Amino acid sequence: MTAVAATPVRFALVGAGWWATNHHVPALLAHPDAELVAVCDPHAVRARALAARTGARAYPDLATALADPACAVDVVLVATPNAHHREPVLTALAAGRHVLVEKPLAVTSADAFAMTTAAERAGLHLAVGLTHQYSDAAAFSRRAVRDGIGQLRQVTAEFSSSAVALFAAAGSDPGDDAPERRHPGAYSAANGGGHATTQLAHVLGLLCWCTGQQVRRVAAFTDQRRLGTDVDVQDAMTFTLERGALGVAIGTAATPDGVPHRQHIRYLGSSGEVSHDLLRARVRWQREDGTAVEYEPDQHESAYRAGRPVESFIDLVLRRGENLGPSRPAAAAVAAVEALLDSARSGSVVDVPALPEPGQTTRGESQ
Repeated sequence: MTAVAATPVRFALVGAGWWATNHHVPALLAHPDAELVAVCDPHAVRARALAARTGARAYPDLATALADPACAVDVVLVATPNAHHREPVLTALAAGRHVLVEKPLAVTSADAFAMTTAAERAGLHLAVGLTHQYSDAAAFSRRAVRDGIGQLRQVTAEFSSSAVALFAAAGSDPGDDAPERRHPGAYSAANGGGHATTQLAHVLGLLCWCTGQQVRRVAAFTDQRRLGTDVDVQDAMTFTLERGALGVAIGTAATPDGVPHRQHIRYLGSSGEVSHDLLRARVRWQREDGTAVEYEPDQHESAYRAGRPVESFIDLVLRRGENLGPSRPAAAAVAAVEALLDSARSGSVVDVPALPEPGQTTRGESQ
């Protein structure tokens, strides 16, 4: 595996929107071993504004930045809208650069599998910013699920939020180029918006990562018309995992004001149970002998550390840590969301496309 040889690790950022500006960039600038050298965004005003604030150079796209001899890029951070990850990720990998890409990895299994295969063939790191996976609670949950509850029998997952306003506004983006402000257009159907893709993907990605399994079959429903949006706002799916466990995942972006959000996964095995509260980064591992082990964050540790994917990625490329957002389970989550939406449209049970084995070619792998 190719590694970055020296510090600071020089980043090119692709996509200068509000999430990158408010979370990724501050984490990058605060890190002693990192430097932002390029900001790539087709919105020229947005790119120049962020570049000026950070001391980086502004470019219209990643290919231009990589071709500039004055801009020596080591790694690439992709934070474009969901439906537009494939081109910059494959461009970076083809140029021999490690990539951190914002979640979801893609909105189609074909794109997700192509990026995963390209990274594996190139011997490069491809990490996905599924933030909840980067917590100690997630690591504890993963160990307990794999080693502490026997054969997995059932999974139940829920992810509720109040993101419906973003989806409702997606068709009327005012075009404000200020990088620190949300851009509703990023949540449109054309850009891969919707609750399943942007929200439920958190628990599905974590589920695939913790269990080491892919979703195999899905039957699902979505709700959007009653809530006045062009994308799904509520989702419900039943599914099977590859080793036979049954599961249910449900979510809504329309949680009313004053009602607490709930983001949770429960794994039931033949000899125990793991209950993971994502919002509070708390895990309870209940064993068949009646004893329980609990994990909760230190009182000074935030339950949701939005800058942690960047910090972890720097450690990864400097060979100081592991990939906490590997692309294979992230791609499996994309395939599950794609099957959810296909099932809801067709009214039928849908088979989920399986990830290719390492070394296999995939549909749409080349740019």
